[in-house]
Amino acid sequence: MNDHKLACVVLMLLIAAMLYGTQEMKARTDQAATAAQDAEMAAENAEMQRSIAETSLIALQRDTHELRQGYSRWASHFASITSPQEAEALIADAVRKSDILVLSQTTTVKEFQNEDRGVLYGVLEGEFDIEDDYVKTVNWLGEFERDLPNCRITHLKAIRGDRESNLRLTLKIEIPLMEPSLAAALKPAEIQN
Repeated sequence: MNDHKLACVVLMLLIAAMLYGTQEMKARTDQAATAAQDAEMAAENAEMQRSIAETSLIALQRDTHELRQGYSRWASHFASITSPQEAEALIADAVRKSDILVLSQTTTVKEFQNEDRGVLYGVLEGEFDIEDDYVKTVNWLGEFERDLPNCRITHLKAIRGDRESNLRLTLKIEIPLMEPSLAAALKPAEIQN
């Protein structure tokens, strides 16, 4: 093979390599253009979904405004009681403050078993048998409800006591117990408000 033929073969190989390289670059450019077009469509879809979600959020905020206001008013009451001991201490303070005669008092903790129980993990159930002066007893019940607004009275029976001016109350209550971690998260929010 002479030099002329060898130069032609080398030139043909270079032209073939250039054609191959050009085709590869065109294929990559087409892939990049397709990917850019797909990304643009995905961005448009995401923007549309964001817009729909924002509209839904505004509607949800409008529909739940009263519920959220009620929650913000009551959250501090629920967050203040996170253990049965705290609830029992509040009950003991209410009884001690009024100097009312409690004939019997029992408390038990009822924990919720459901996995998605929400912010409350249970309730402290209390049963009281109280007998004292009518006015004193009724005032104590009102003060008790004022001091523990999230307490729920599940049973109340009022009858005349042993003496003429006495009132005997049989009372069952439930005090909700909030998850301590959630109550702790609420407390910094209260300070900001």
